[in-house]
Amino acid sequence: MDRPLRRRGLNLTLFDSPGLSDSLRRCLNLIIISGAFGTVNGNITGGAAWTGFLRAIQANAAALGIFAAIPVAANSVQILISYALERTGRRREWMLRVGIAGRMLWAVIGLIPYVIPMSAPQLRIVTAMVFVALCAGSNAVISVSFYSLVTDLVPMRMRGRYFGVRQVFCLVAGILTGLLVSALLDRVEGYAGYTIALTIAGVFGGADIALFALCDWPKMRAREGGGESLGRMLLAVARNKRFRKITLIMLYWGFAVNICAPFYNVYMLEVIGMTYTQVTLVNQVLPNVITVFVISWWGRRMDTHGNKPVMQLTGLFTMAYPLLWLFTGPNVFWILVITNIASGLLSTAFDLGAQNMYLNAAPDVNRSMYISAYFAATQLFGNAASNALGGMLVQNVLPALEALNWHIAGIAMTRYHFIYLISGALRIVMILGLLPMMQEDDCKSARALAMDSAVEIRESCARTARALSMTIHRKRARRAMRNETGGADNNNAEQ
Repeated sequence: MDRPLRRRGLNLTLFDSPGLSDSLRRCLNLIIISGAFGTVNGNITGGAAWTGFLRAIQANAAALGIFAAIPVAANSVQILISYALERTGRRREWMLRVGIAGRMLWAVIGLIPYVIPMSAPQLRIVTAMVFVALCAGSNAVISVSFYSLVTDLVPMRMRGRYFGVRQVFCLVAGILTGLLVSALLDRVEGYAGYTIALTIAGVFGGADIALFALCDWPKMRAREGGGESLGRMLLAVARNKRFRKITLIMLYWGFAVNICAPFYNVYMLEVIGMTYTQVTLVNQVLPNVITVFVISWWGRRMDTHGNKPVMQLTGLFTMAYPLLWLFTGPNVFWILVITNIASGLLSTAFDLGAQNMYLNAAPDVNRSMYISAYFAATQLFGNAASNALGGMLVQNVLPALEALNWHIAGIAMTRYHFIYLISGALRIVMILGLLPMMQEDDCKSARALAMDSAVEIRESCARTARALSMTIHRKRARRAMRNETGGADNNNAEQ
C-alpha cells in the first residue's frame, strides 16, 4: 500500500511499498527529491531565462540553432560513455564527479558577461558554446548512469507508481521554478537577473547529483567471461528483437511529435496574439498542475494493467492533440485551455508508459548500452531530424499552401495548421498501426483498462457523493439542534 508524504521518525517517507529494505526505501526517496532539484536546473537552462541570456550576449538566429543542437549532438556520445561504464563498472564515480562538475558550470556560464567585455561578442558566444558542450557531455554521463541505476533499484512491480510519485515532485518543482524565475527576470533587469537564475540552476543541478552520493549503489552486472567490445555490445542491442522494435516505434513517435513541437508557442504568440504570461499559464502551468493530481493514479494503472494499455488508451487523445489546434484562432483560443487540460490528464501518462516500456525491455547485462542506444536513436532521428524537417517545411514549403487561403470552420489555414495536420496524420499511424505491435508480458487489454477505470471512477464519485451527503446531513442536524437549544433557552429566559 502506498503511503506518500508520511513522517517516520526523522525520515520523511515520500514513497512506501511492502518488501523494501529501509536502505532501498531511503535511496528511492532521495532520487525523488533529486528529480525535483534537477527539474529546477532543467527549467532554467532550457527555458525563457536561457533564451534571454543568449539574446543578451548578442547570439543571433544561427547561434541559437547551434546552442539548441549541442545537447542533441551530445546524446550520440552516450554510446561511448556506456561502453566505458560497462567496461569499468564505475558508474557511481563517473556520475558524481562528472555530474556535479558539469551542473555547476551553469553558474560559471552566468558570469561570462562580467568576464568577457562587450567589445568581444563573438568570444562571449564561443565561450558559452564551449561550456554548454561540457554541460551537455556531463548530462550524457548523468543520463546513462541514472537510468542504469534506477532499473537496478526500482522493482518492476512498482515502477509505475514510483515514477508517478517522482513525476509529481518534478512537476511541482517545474511550476514553482517557472513562476519564480519569471518574477525574478521581470524585477531584475540586465545581466544580473540572468546570472542569478543560472547560478540557481547550477546550485540546484549540483545538489541533484550530490544526493546520489547518499545512495547505496548496487554493482553493475557484467557478462560472464569478461568485458565485450563496443561492436559486440551494439550488435547485441541490434539483435534484441523486442528492444529494437520498441526503439524504432518510439523513434517514429518522436518524429511525429517533434515535427511540429517548435511551433506551438510561435503560433500562440504570432497568430493568436497571446501574451507571454498567457502562453506560460496555458501551455505549461495548466497541464502540469492537472498532471500533478493524476499521474500517481496512472502509475498505479501501469502496475496493475501494464504500460501498453495505458499508452493505447491515452494515445487516442495524444494522436488528436495537434488536430485540435486546427480549430483555434484569435477568437477561439479557449479551445487551447480545454486541450491543455486534457493533455495534463493523458499525455504525461503516455510518456511515462513509454519510459517504462524501454526500461523493462533492457536486460540486466549491458543495460546502460541499451539505454544509450535508445536515447541516441530517438534523440538524433526522432528529435533533431524532425525539428529540422519541420522548420524546412514551415519556412519553404507550407507557405505555398497558406497562399491558397483555405478555410476550415471559418478559420484561415496557416502554415502552422498544415504542419499540425502532418503531425496528426503521423500520430494516427503510430497509435492505431504501430503501438499494437509493441510487446509487453502479462499486460491486460486497453478495453479492460477502460472498463476497470470507469468502474473505479464511478465508485469513487459515488463515495464522494455519499460523504458529501452525510456531511451536509450532519451540518443540518447540528444546525437544527442549535436552533432547538436556542429556542429552549429563550423560553426559559422569558419565564
